[in-house]
Amino acid sequence: MTASDQQATATLPTQQEAGFRNRILEMLVQGAPLPHILESLLQGLEQLRPGALCSLMLLDLSGQRFTRIIAPSLPTFYQAALTGMSIGPGKGSCGSAAHSGQRVVVEDIASHPFWADYALLAAQARLAACWSQPVCSANGQVLGTFAIYYRERRAPDASDLERIQQAAALACIAIEKDAEAHKLRDSEARYRTLVEGSPDPVLVHRLGRILYVNPSAVRTFGASNAQELLGRKTDTLVHPDYLAQQTTRMNELMDSRTTTPVAESCFLRIDGTPFDVEVQGACIVYEDQPAIHVVLRDITERKRAKEKLQLAASVFSHAREGILIADADARVVDVNQAFTSITGFARDEVLGTTARIFRPASHDYLEALWQGLHEQGHWSGEIWNLRKNGERYAEMVTISAVTDALGAVRNYVVLCMDITPMKTYQKQLEDMAHFDALTRLPNRLLLADRLRQAMSQCQRRKLQLAVVFLDLDGFKAVNDQYGHGVGDDLLIAVSQRMKGALRDGDTLARIGGDEFVAVLVDLQQCDDAQPVLERLLQAAADPVTVGDARIQVSASMGIAVYPRDGTHTDLLLRRADQSMYQAKQAGRNRYAFFKEEGV
Repeated sequence: MTASDQQATATLPTQQEAGFRNRILEMLVQGAPLPHILESLLQGLEQLRPGALCSLMLLDLSGQRFTRIIAPSLPTFYQAALTGMSIGPGKGSCGSAAHSGQRVVVEDIASHPFWADYALLAAQARLAACWSQPVCSANGQVLGTFAIYYRERRAPDASDLERIQQAAALACIAIEKDAEAHKLRDSEARYRTLVEGSPDPVLVHRLGRILYVNPSAVRTFGASNAQELLGRKTDTLVHPDYLAQQTTRMNELMDSRTTTPVAESCFLRIDGTPFDVEVQGACIVYEDQPAIHVVLRDITERKRAKEKLQLAASVFSHAREGILIADADARVVDVNQAFTSITGFARDEVLGTTARIFRPASHDYLEALWQGLHEQGHWSGEIWNLRKNGERYAEMVTISAVTDALGAVRNYVVLCMDITPMKTYQKQLEDMAHFDALTRLPNRLLLADRLRQAMSQCQRRKLQLAVVFLDLDGFKAVNDQYGHGVGDDLLIAVSQRMKGALRDGDTLARIGGDEFVAVLVDLQQCDDAQPVLERLLQAAADPVTVGDARIQVSASMGIAVYPRDGTHTDLLLRRADQSMYQAKQAGRNRYAFFKEEGV
């Protein structure tokens, strides 16, 4: 076996792990179910590490007990014994790691004090070693633990610890992505409850004359439509025994500009029939003028109505989603605290102004927004907006039109949620799926896509491109002499130099270990690639200083030309790889173009 063969074989586990990690990331991007992702993560790691038995233990909402265990290879009785276990020091590897928030490595379960209470259980399961890594959220909260067991006493090396940490990070991304999806669904459900209309009768009056009633008020007062109530004096709907009480409450409300407490009263239907109610009033801005918003509640439905009102109040006041209420002219009537936190605008700064989301502007969503409101009565979508300080953020917006009994729009209710963190996660996932984690260069997946696009463009323009397979000479010796940390720093430095040696439009990708592929586009003839190839050789051969070490390697490069040497990506890569080995055999630090055998 040649040195190059040995080097390629040495990189195989890294390539397998990269492929495994990419499969997990693809499942995340595609929205696979969380249990399937976590089981695939554990099973994939067990395949990569023969003899390893992997588990993931998730904490309950209190963060004090393990409520769920995923461990495909651990005995059922063992999993059952740990389910519900509290965390704390001396609670095995996982309980101790969850409590401290730090990795816990136990090389010998039988003798370690953390396992004193669980040694017999571990022995029954034939477990001898356990390394546990906390799974922490973006804000540092411990969500659970990832652990690797072995049936023999064993200490982890640096690569083992790195794999544990990476697995815990992947599990965290999957768990938090699933939680974000649940939050979005819960927000939509809460929003629907809010905008479908209160079951309680609601009316708005100014100076004792009714300006607005909702459908429930029309039904409750026995009217055939809202017009029978609009314009009517409120004192004609109050039982004479309670008229003085209601007049006093209205005056206090206008003086204090606050919400009156709930009080029992008696009202009259249009036909004169009395009915007992609970009533509450509040000062609002209606059609740009102060008015009184009145909510009635039939005491016979007291419990049900009370729960619904409290839910609506809780959603508006305490929801993490911003809520904005606008009138029929899109002027802001009210906003909740979450809205001010998200946008940076104080409530007083937006009341009475035209809601920004409705303003005519060069926004692609605006036409669809109004069409949805006019045709379906609602619209939802993702948009980019600006906070008061000019910061750009992404938000999920849902708007519903609230209509009266005649179908006329009286208000718009807007629910907005800052989804910038979710977008950031999505971007991170996409980057992790398409870019090499160490060098930030395109990986094999993105390379294939760019190569296909470049071949299509060259075919249309009747030009050529070159696929350059590049392998660093002497890199294994650097790792052996200085360690993988220095080797990684060398790869980063050399990759950036080689990337700088390319032209605009060219691509440099890392496909594993010290192997790179460059795609040189828009070539009139093969000779056009030679200046770039020379720069790549020089970039790889220039010395690199890492710490106190001055390191120098070189590169061997093989080139296959499209369409001369092939019209398929796999064929071009294979032939470029073959040519690279020819360059190594010819003395290294050089390049060789592909030649058919016998030519």
